[in-house]
Amino acid sequence: MQEQKTFRCKDLGLACEFEEKAEDENELMRRIEGHIQTAHQMNPEQPEVQEKVRKAMK
Repeated sequence: MQEQKTFRCKDLGLACEFEEKAEDENELMRRIEGHIQTAHQMNPEQPEVQEKVRKAMK
């Protein structure tokens, strides 16, 4: 059984309580794209944003 991945905006240094979990990185990225785009004006299609987000996943 695969361990779930977790993403929290706090792990990016943002003052936000958003947290999401998924079975793998790709699914987790799909789940958080809308949030980071609307709440934090970050473009999830930019490679540097994707890299920051993936590094914050645990």
